[in-house]
Amino acid sequence: MHDNTLILKIYVKPNAKKSQLIGIKDNELHIALHAKPQEGEANKELIHFLSDEFDIPKSQIEIVKGHQSRHKTVRLPAVEKLKTVLARA
Repeated sequence: MHDNTLILKIYVKPNAKKSQLIGIKDNELHIALHAKPQEGEANKELIHFLSDEFDIPKSQIEIVKGHQSRHKTVRLPAVEKLKTVLARA
């Protein structure tokens, strides 16, 4: 894990037609996920989505809280693309 990490609060909306960043509301990043909220599928899809969206290896993304909740806390490295994407959200 990088020394320069970020903690993001994320609200996920499972069962979406496609995985996408919706925006920021109530100090949480809202993300729609094309996965069911069962058997860890939504968590796997969230890590996959964040990895693709921010060009971060999946191994460097960790759900630290909220494994069985729509409200999640995620730790990931602070990369330049993350700042760019969040600025647009």
